[in-house]
Amino acid sequence: MDINLLKNEYITYIKSVLFKSENTIKSYQTDINELISYLKDRRIDISELTREDVREFVRILSKEYKERSVLRKLTSSRTFFDYLIKRDIVKSNPFKDISLRRNEKKLPSVLNEEEIRDLLSYPYSDFIGHMEHLLFLFLYSTGARISEAISVDVKDIEYSRRRILIRGKGDKDRYIFISEKLEREIKAYLGEREIYLRKLGKIGECALFIGKRGSRLPISSAHIIFDKYRMLLGYQKEFTPHTLRHSFATHLLDNGADIRVVQELLGHESISTTQIYTHVSRARLKGVYTQSHPHAVRKKE
Repeated sequence: MDINLLKNEYITYIKSVLFKSENTIKSYQTDINELISYLKDRRIDISELTREDVREFVRILSKEYKERSVLRKLTSSRTFFDYLIKRDIVKSNPFKDISLRRNEKKLPSVLNEEEIRDLLSYPYSDFIGHMEHLLFLFLYSTGARISEAISVDVKDIEYSRRRILIRGKGDKDRYIFISEKLEREIKAYLGEREIYLRKLGKIGECALFIGKRGSRLPISSAHIIFDKYRMLLGYQKEFTPHTLRHSFATHLLDNGADIRVVQELLGHESISTTQIYTHVSRARLKGVYTQSHPHAVRKKE
């Protein structure tokens, strides 16, 4: 069985039938050539390739290439074997379900308490600046998603119980709670909001957070606001609406909150989703230990 001939037929197939791009075709050729070299070096017939052989192939690739490249090469080989199965050349795909052990999930970006103070004390001089300030305070104080925050109407706020009923992800209702500070800020903001809406002739607007034109703040505008303040405050880290949600959860856990309570406040259906924040807290503790403990401090270069 001429494996090079099979490869050429496969390349013709993905080019003329699947209409893959030139770059994709080049990548597939390179990747499959590496597989062919491996088979020839070990004198393995393509129809006899086993999962153990594939694992060895992956180990060799991993020594030479980064994870992303290895994953791409696995995909190329897997799809090549799918083609060979359709042609009745091989009976099974030894690349099926073979994967690399992924690195740990990237920990979410979190502001420390000093950065939060800097953000919430950033000066503003007009109504829009006040709205932006309130948005930051609201997200950090409640842990709400940005979509939940901008969907809040003024009538939804229950001052007597300091809470707001919102419709969360998956149309699941939950309460978010407002602190005394947030309540004071909301009431001060609403006074300015009324004056602003009167000037625009939009007295009937029900949304809590409004944009320059007096209508409900679009989610795209919220992201633009975060980009603007990231530049103003000189953050070298990711700063998005979710950063404040992450910070809310992390700071609660740092200060002794039970993870089940944090789960409820965030509206997570599964505790496993909330557990990422325990990893953040552990990472911060490890950072403090590494920097502070005499036996843990790294040697200076």
